Amino acid sequence: MDTNRDNNLSANIPTGSEQGQDGLVKKEDFTIYRGIQSVVTIAVLIATLLTLWNPRKIFITPNIYDLFQSEATLDAYDNNLIADNSHIRIGILAGHWQNHTGEVCADGVIEADINYAIANRVKLDLEERDFQVNLFPEFDLDLLNYEADVLVAVYSGSCLQSPPPSSGFKIGTSLTAQNPEEVNNLAVCLAENYQKYTQLPFTYEIINPDHASYHIFRDIHPNTPAVLIEIGKLSTDRDLIANRSSSITEGIAAGIICFIENTPGNNE
Repeated sequence: MDTNRDNNLSANIPTGSEQGQDGLVKKEDFTIYRGIQSVVTIAVLIATLLTLWNPRKIFITPNIYDLFQSEATLDAYDNNLIADNSHIRIGILAGHWQNHTGEVCADGVIEADINYAIANRVKLDLEERDFQVNLFPEFDLDLLNYEADVLVAVYSGSCLQSPPPSSGFKIGTSLTAQNPEEVNNLAVCLAENYQKYTQLPFTYEIINPDHASYHIFRDIHPNTPAVLIEIGKLSTDRDLIANRSSSITEGIAAGIICFIENTPGNNE
């Protein structure tokens, strides 16, 4: 028996992993190309699985657009908090102050004192927000041709006890204003916010030129939006005026700020 011939025959018989169904020999040598191909195949498979499994369906998280929108909102809010109001000029007039007592109630309460106390608190409130605020008595030379972004004159209502006047506050304007649209916007802002804070009924009045306070509209610069507010009756609304006056000052301040924020050019 030829040993060398047997060895050569054994070497040429393919193993099971190398022999196809047709009996032909196939070589499955490992190459770098096949390695890369395997990695790519696995990566595609994993990507497909991740696409089918969306973690946002289980854990609710904001998308990138929402995050940017949220950040923009926060930035805008921060900018509003640090808004520069120092260029806004506001006039507050205390009715009858340093000129006349105004209404004098049976218990000794004097309207001029009430008007000054409220007007001064509004001034302090607005100054805390960095507005320029001028406080005027009834007649003041500085009122002549006074030019500002807004002026509000503060008065109080009747002291009558019998019959008691109806509860409520009043907003008054002049028909001679050269800027009626701005004056109307100021009246609306002041009325809405004052009513919100005080819950008092509201009435509107066109100030007659014969009214004692009419000089205010005549004295100031024609471009200055101005209104008069009667904060309530010294008799009927005494509890609000005496014990809840913070609602009055907050309502007036909020009305002025509403007007300023909604006037083009004031926030530039």
